[in-house]
Amino acid sequence: MKSLLWVAIIFLLSGCTNAHSEIRSSYDLSRAPSEELAVGKKSIVLATGDVSGVYYPLGAGLMTILEEYNEAAFGTRVTNASIQNAKLVSSNEVELGISMADVLYSDELSQKHLKVLTNLYRNYMQIVTSDPSIESLSDLKGKRVSLGAEGSGTRFTAERLLDTAGLSQEKMDISYLSFTQSAAGINNGTIDVAFLSSGLPNPVIERLLEEENLTLVKVDEEASKRLNQQYEGYDWQEIPSHTYEGITEPTPTVTVQNVLYANEELSNELAYHIVEGIYEHLDEWAAYHPAVANMTVDEAATDIAIPLHPGAKQYINEVGGK
Repeated sequence: MKSLLWVAIIFLLSGCTNAHSEIRSSYDLSRAPSEELAVGKKSIVLATGDVSGVYYPLGAGLMTILEEYNEAAFGTRVTNASIQNAKLVSSNEVELGISMADVLYSDELSQKHLKVLTNLYRNYMQIVTSDPSIESLSDLKGKRVSLGAEGSGTRFTAERLLDTAGLSQEKMDISYLSFTQSAAGINNGTIDVAFLSSGLPNPVIERLLEEENLTLVKVDEEASKRLNQQYEGYDWQEIPSHTYEGITEPTPTVTVQNVLYANEELSNELAYHIVEGIYEHLDEWAAYHPAVANMTVDEAATDIAIPLHPGAKQYINEVGGK
């Protein structure tokens, strides 16, 4: 019965992904492409992620807020997240994107035409399993493991982590599933482990815990050190206890910064007002997901390896330190 429920959820969300990849200016998934994106209004689109992740509700919430306070129409596009988003923004198919910093700063992806607007929150690599015998990365040998969807930052970071930890993917049964598909796989027993790189808490994990007894796999400090020696931008932090109901111990793992960025053709004025809208209405934005609640202007431009948009820089310089 549970398996049928998750199949139905995947079907519905897949339909939403296809039907709502167009511009929209509300978090309401039932809303058709809006006629309010009207003649004379410049539409600005943000590439987000899977509808079951954190990028999507935050992206939709931000676009709703920005549209309320600006003379422009803002909407979102459902994607596979970080890598796909960067490609869409670089080619100017959409104006804005959210990605994990390790993806943006890697040599494997062109940074051409990208300008950072602000740092966001940190993603925690959440390695979820219903098998209590799996406690660490070394226990993944011989297991059925989802590393995240094609084009996702989850897959990008997961593969780096396994590689630097000396774990061959050939010794696992690997699949590349979205967050929703991974949850369904754990629920129906077709996979043992799923990697989900996300802000805290992740809504898929919260929903899974309503039906499954789950544990989070620990990433030891040595594995984190090896990852950071080879690649920059990672940190070793703990998922706090009680982030999820029933998980009472903190879980050490790898984290990475998320970044909001724009195509370089975005005007200085609009870039300024987007960053202004974020920090002037942060409480409103955090109502969509608490991951952004602790963002500050002082940290908006720290440790950024690609250029800051001039409009964003102007706002940060004016407001930072006040």
